[in-house]
Amino acid sequence: MGEFQKLAKLSDLKEGEIFVAETRYHRVGLTRLGNEVCAFADLCTHDGEDISSGELEGDVIVCPRHSAKFNIRTGKVLCMPAVEDLPVYKTRIVGDEVEVELED
Repeated sequence: MGEFQKLAKLSDLKEGEIFVAETRYHRVGLTRLGNEVCAFADLCTHDGEDISSGELEGDVIVCPRHSAKFNIRTGKVLCMPAVEDLPVYKTRIVGDEVEVELED
């Protein structure tokens, strides 16, 4: 199990937009889906490049380069060329702080 780290303020997150937070070992995409906050690795598992500049379609992110699709709630691959799931992280809200469970 990892440790929860403060990565953003809830007010920084907008529905339909991706906020990118960087830690020493991780680059994490964050977004709001209604009252839920989703956190995922900012990395397409197909080519290893950032996925945060892709389009959000509800709870699906589309890679901007090869159109691989991932569910940002579960990490599941929905469309090739990716075959490996997207890492997703547990989140919690403490006051106005969004905390994400990460392993170093």
